[in-house]
Amino acid sequence: MAPKKFRQLIILNLIIIIANIAIFSKAFLGLSLLTGSVLSMSLAWFTLIGSVGLFSYGNMSLLKKPESHQLIAAKVNNLDDCVAVFEEAIKNGDVFDKDILKNLEQIRRFKRKQRTIKDMLLQKFAINELTYQKFNNVLNEVENVIYMNMRSVLNRIAAFDIEEYESLQKRGFPPNEVSDEKMQIYNEFINFVKNATKTNENILLKLDKLLLEISKYNSVDGGEIENLPAIREMDELIKNAKLYK
Repeated sequence: MAPKKFRQLIILNLIIIIANIAIFSKAFLGLSLLTGSVLSMSLAWFTLIGSVGLFSYGNMSLLKKPESHQLIAAKVNNLDDCVAVFEEAIKNGDVFDKDILKNLEQIRRFKRKQRTIKDMLLQKFAINELTYQKFNNVLNEVENVIYMNMRSVLNRIAAFDIEEYESLQKRGFPPNEVSDEKMQIYNEFINFVKNATKTNENILLKLDKLLLEISKYNSVDGGEIENLPAIREMDELIKNAKLYK
């Protein structure tokens, strides 16, 4: 179940509970089904019947409501937006759940590593130094590539017809040309998500190497940065990662 739908169910049932407490609790209105005036008993019975009806209809409507798959990229502009949409996209048992959780973890790790690298750079270089600016540009480029990968992953997940895929799974993927071709398309979606996630993992590994190299130097000339092994590896990885769009 998507987190958004789960929140809606919680809110609906909390409203029903709070309304009944307010109507029947002696601390508030204290109405009774069997005692009191005709008006108060009528209100009590109306509340009870209405609560049962709202509980049954409201919960069933929300549970049966199909999940919407809108074009997600329209509301994704940065990594924080990616986190919000990934959390919305999680469904229990969905084919992409593990990848979504992995991407969420990668975003948290990237931000932590980014802060650590910037703190270390500020300990070694002034913020207006060319060396600091070059390192910072690399970090910004890395963040942009990770963001682009995450957005591409979200678009693939949004475009994936999970209901049809699960229907084919239940039927054991009947052998005919149409279902075979569909499975090829589905596998392309799934493989893209896994490859983009793997690319992000490689980028995070290169960030660890970059952090290690920065920790070794008390001074690095701006012209030497491009020759650092971690920077060269990062540049190559960034160029390849831009293919995942």
